[in-house]
Order: sequence, then C-alpha cells, then structure tokens
Amino acid sequence: MRHHRFVGLLLLTSLMLACNFPLFAPAARPTEQPTAVPAVPAVTLPAPSALPTFTSIPVASPTVTNVPTPSTPQVSPISVNVNCRSGPDVAYDAISVLLFGNNTQVAGRSDDSSWWYVHDPTNPGGFCWVSAGVVTLAGPLAGIPVVAAPAAIVTEVTVDVSIPSTVTCGGPNPVTFSATITTNGAVNVKYQWEITGDKSNAPTPEKLNFSAADTKDVPDPGAYSVDCGKYKVTLHVLGPNDISASKTFKVSGP
Repeated sequence: MRHHRFVGLLLLTSLMLACNFPLFAPAARPTEQPTAVPAVPAVTLPAPSALPTFTSIPVASPTVTNVPTPSTPQVSPISVNVNCRSGPDVAYDAISVLLFGNNTQVAGRSDDSSWWYVHDPTNPGGFCWVSAGVVTLAGPLAGIPVVAAPAAIVTEVTVDVSIPSTVTCGGPNPVTFSATITTNGAVNVKYQWEITGDKSNAPTPEKLNFSAADTKDVPDPGAYSVDCGKYKVTLHVLGPNDISASKTFKVSGP
C-alpha cells in the first residue's frame, strides 16, 4: 500500500517537472499605485512693461545775427544812459543825454580820442561830447577829425581848513582856508568863499586869471574868526562854469 503511494507521488512530481511548472509560486506583489500630485494653480504673470525709449532732442544752433557795419562812425552807450556834455571833460555841463539802446553819429574827437564829438541826441543840429570810456564805437575810424574844445573852464577845485591848536569857546578863534583851482586852458575865473555854520558869510567875488591850462593856489582870504561850533567852507567858482568844493569842520574847546 505504501509502495503504491510512493510511486504515485513520484509520477506526479515527474509530470510537473515535465510541464516546467515551478514547485513553489512566489507570492504576488501588490501593484504600487502612483501618489497623486496636487494640482498647482496656474499663475498669470503680468505682461512685461515696455522699456522706455529715449528720443534724442536736437540742440538748436544759436542764431547769429549779422549786424551791418554803419558807413559812418556811431556810438552807443555800453550799459546805461550817458551824459552828453558841452565839452570834453566831466567838468563841462551836461546839456543832453544819450539813452541806452540808442546811438548817435560821431562828428569829431578830442586830440587824444578820449572823448567823441557827436550829434546831440535830443537837439537836431546841435553837438555835444561823450566820454569814449562809456560808449561803443562802430563804423570806420579813419578820417574822424580832431575838434578843438570850447572855451576853457575850471576842471577841478580843492579846499582845506587849518584850525588853531588852542581853542577858547566864547572867544574868537582864527581859522584859515586854502584852495586850488585847475583849468584846461586860458581863462578868467570868478570865484567866492562861502562860510556857513553859526554864522553865514559870503565875501565879494574875486577873480583869478589863467594864461594857459594850469593849477593855481587861490589867494589867501585871511583868517576868519569863529566860535566853537560846526562849520562848512566852500570855494564856489562862478565862471566860466559853475563848480565848487566844500569841507566841513568843527571848532571845540578842551
């Protein structure tokens, strides 16, 4: 009986080997399911801004205005209105004015070309003098004639005072005056002293003759007695032109 069971088991084993069946089948592995990945929400990115563009601005070239050169010489003030005088010196009276921005024709010059003899800007047919230092000249320079200055005048006056070293208030204190007069030519000068302060005094006019351009001392007028106080002395030229110089002084006791 045992023998029959062993034979049967052996036959069964042989049959299984012939059919290539494995004796022991491996356990089946469970299929691994992929882990679900959460969906990422879509992000809308802003459209890129347009890069700024640079436009080159053309630089305008300065406009050059060609001012024609006048055919006759003319002057115009450099910056401000200019006095036009009766002669080529500041001591001459201002008889007209050349306005800034205007011009006038040149008719002549002083011997050193420091003054221009021009047509009077405010009096057609008249003439006056402007200083070359305050005007600009345009036009041809050649041929501008030298014009003699008008009658000589006093161009400068100076005055000084001498006070005594010892002063007594209430008593007379003699002060002395000195002065000079300068002219630009031969001329008879008429002048007078004028003293003001606690008192007023205007002596009789005097004369001083010049045979040529010169500077002269005015003759000593003599001592003038004053009390303590404040004064002003003036040497006033009355002719040929009106010009003066003054000095203030004080007389005080110890």
